[in-house]
Amino acid sequence: MNKKTKHRIRTTGKTIRLHPRSRKLIAHTVIRALKNINIMQQQSSANLPQPARAVEFKKLRILLVSSMSGEELWQTEQLIADQFRLLTKEVVAIKAYQSFSTALVQLNPDLLLVVGSDADFSDNDLEVIRRATLKKAIWLTDSSGTSSSTGRLAALFNYVFTQNMYHIPFYQHSGSSSVNYLPFAADRNIFSPKYVDDAYRCDLLLLGDVLPAGIAYFHELSPQLSGCKVYAAGKGWEEYPEITLVSPGTELQDYYNGAEIIIHWGQPPLRAFQIASCGAVQLAEDHPNLYAYMNPGEDIITYHTSRELSEKLSYYRDHPESARTVATRALWRSTYDYSFMQITAKLLHTVFNS
Repeated sequence: MNKKTKHRIRTTGKTIRLHPRSRKLIAHTVIRALKNINIMQQQSSANLPQPARAVEFKKLRILLVSSMSGEELWQTEQLIADQFRLLTKEVVAIKAYQSFSTALVQLNPDLLLVVGSDADFSDNDLEVIRRATLKKAIWLTDSSGTSSSTGRLAALFNYVFTQNMYHIPFYQHSGSSSVNYLPFAADRNIFSPKYVDDAYRCDLLLLGDVLPAGIAYFHELSPQLSGCKVYAAGKGWEEYPEITLVSPGTELQDYYNGAEIIIHWGQPPLRAFQIASCGAVQLAEDHPNLYAYMNPGEDIITYHTSRELSEKLSYYRDHPESARTVATRALWRSTYDYSFMQITAKLLHTVFNS
């Protein structure tokens, strides 16, 4: 058997010693080369666009001017102010009917934020807003509609936040360059899971007017509703004796908590947020506003037609564990993804860091 011979490289063990002048020359050459490399890298980096530093919210001062009215909107105004106080250095909140030119001078805020509509602004107020050189934003209460006067007001601000995605082209056409969809979140002090009396409990809760869409949905669902306890909140349900009508103006949080399944249509996204905050199972008519914050099939169930609604209602009634999974996910996300804290933080990020 032939054996392979391993060859080893033998060293002599001798060290080559350079003359001190040679060693010094080599060292200087290496140092000079490294310095040239660093200079070239710095010059190259200087030519590249540098990312802007994120603004620290805790250094910001905000002048919050509210033109919101009514008990429910007053609570929303207070929630917004409270969240900004947690996120920023200082918030001064005043009503729109007060002259805020003095407050602008005294506070010297980083942001003038108007919340509401154009109802309470005088010509002098509008001129103050127009001339102000600081960052200006308006968070509109326009879920149900808008107007030409609201469009003119919005055009005075650097940033416009609307409750309805469909209004974005209107404000852009009115002269607003930065328009963003930012709905109000649910008030978790009001909308949260809780036990309710039998008077609020039902198999199905319908939210929406009979006309134009409700009648088609109801007729499609009728075969499934035999023997069910059905409540409805909206116009036109008086003609259906098999349905228990919720009185107009009634607060609905207890009904949300008492319903096995909630079906709604033609409503602003705030209603979907409120139902989610109660941990209730909801089937919502598909709408572009829903997709910005919620994920159909994950934290909300959507439908496009009356037939699809009937099929999904049948499925989730037969698979309550699947319905409960969606509702639980919605409850979690209403706390951590689209609460007022997250929504107000998004506004600040849009104004200062986008």
